[in-house]
Amino acid sequence: MWDSGKERPQRRQRLDKTEEKTMSKPSSSAFTSLPDDVVLNCLARVSRSDHASLSLVSKSHRSLLRSPELYGVRSRMGLTEKCIFLCLSIPSDPFVRWFAFTPKALNRLVPIRPHLYQPSEVSAVVAHGCGIYIIGGVFGGRRSSRVFFLDGRTHTWTNLPSMLEARASAAAGVVDGKIYVLGGCEKGKARIYGEVFDPDADLGRPANAAAGLES
Repeated sequence: MWDSGKERPQRRQRLDKTEEKTMSKPSSSAFTSLPDDVVLNCLARVSRSDHASLSLVSKSHRSLLRSPELYGVRSRMGLTEKCIFLCLSIPSDPFVRWFAFTPKALNRLVPIRPHLYQPSEVSAVVAHGCGIYIIGGVFGGRRSSRVFFLDGRTHTWTNLPSMLEARASAAAGVVDGKIYVLGGCEKGKARIYGEVFDPDADLGRPANAAAGLES
């Protein structure tokens, strides 16, 4: 008598279902297990308007989409997209709101996470390199010396070294790759009229040509 003979087909059926489930389950690391240059070349072909959705797939995707290396690959492949940034300060909103607009985004403004400590008014704004510098302004009713950088590639914020003087409504511009900031100090209390910031060195220092002048 062979009692287990009837159980074998059922056991085999269970095994088949287990194998089928295992084979059909996608590997979340299959894409990122490819060589980095292959992954970056694939992601470089994805429109920036789809980056927000793609970054939700996994942490590795989000990290790659925010990496400077991806921007470099897109530049070399001629796949960079023009982008317009919009900054709005609404009296009823405690935060300054930033939006990005690209032609391929189907006429949709893509919101950017606000910086909690960005002054809400009279900041100097300079577009240089791959992002935007927000310099000084008024925060909490007082002039601010803080400087922020909004990366146009990743839509992320970086806190930069503060200025030596608090400024509001200052004049700012780029000369020979350096950002010069002039004026905007409190009248009669300015020690340094102008300052210069070197984006490559991330180091602010007084502008020698303008130092010692009163605002």
